[in-house]
Amino acid sequence: MRKCFLALSLFFSFFSSFLVSSPLVGSLLADGSLSADGSLFAEGSSLADGASLESKKVVTLWSYYDHPPFVTSAADKKGLSYDFVEMLNLFSENQTFQYRLEVVPRKRLDSYLEQGKKGAVLWVSPLFFADPEQEKYRWTGALLKDEQSFISNSKTPFIFDGPESLMQPGFVLGGLRGHIYHGIQEEIDAGKIIRSDVSYVKQNIGMLLKNRVDCFLIPYTTMKYFEKEMKLSNKIYYSPNPLNTYRRHIMVRHNSQVFHALDNVVKQLEQDDYWAALLDQYGLSLSTVNTDY
Repeated sequence: MRKCFLALSLFFSFFSSFLVSSPLVGSLLADGSLSADGSLFAEGSSLADGASLESKKVVTLWSYYDHPPFVTSAADKKGLSYDFVEMLNLFSENQTFQYRLEVVPRKRLDSYLEQGKKGAVLWVSPLFFADPEQEKYRWTGALLKDEQSFISNSKTPFIFDGPESLMQPGFVLGGLRGHIYHGIQEEIDAGKIIRSDVSYVKQNIGMLLKNRVDCFLIPYTTMKYFEKEMKLSNKIYYSPNPLNTYRRHIMVRHNSQVFHALDNVVKQLEQDDYWAALLDQYGLSLSTVNTDY
């Protein structure tokens, strides 16, 4: 009996050593699907990966843009904002941070900033936050170049040539409720430019095609998405002269480590084929035009 027990012990000891050293099991371990003690791991994960994930610092990225191309479906978490954050988490060389997107109204974001909350804001310009000299906050390089475009019907194209060109008898400009249009706002407030507002940017496309407005103002990045999505290329006309042009950056309200991590990513975007593919998905491209600010 004792000899039988000893033989079985030797057999299992040898068999266990064989499993651990076996090339087959070694490949399974490398795949993260089977451990030396026979326990299973989820594919692509390991204890080391788990420890690495837990050690990452979560950085909140805010955006107050809840419309295309930045958000195309809030329920499904689709849009350029979601794609950009996913790109940061998957492909960023800096593995110290885990980025989390939070889409919030502008007023709530302003409250966060007043409270001193740490985070960063996507797709914004220094002028949007009264920081033209970039002294209040840290600013990365430009993510996108954008403009406030005048869109008209291709059958009756409109070319912007200063505020006076919007003062024609019976001419109606479509705008977004609550939005201030620097450069023509004084004339709007004085009643010299007739403005008709909607609540959502897409509604102005309907207003134009129904001949309720003669042209409307919309960010170029947003209009290019709708142009592709709604097949409007032959129906609309972009004025060669926009109201203004600007760059969209990441405004960072965090420590220098977070700033440099984000800024290093932004600096490499122009050479990033995946970023170019993402932009193309939304009807955008890597623009080289000059901007006003």
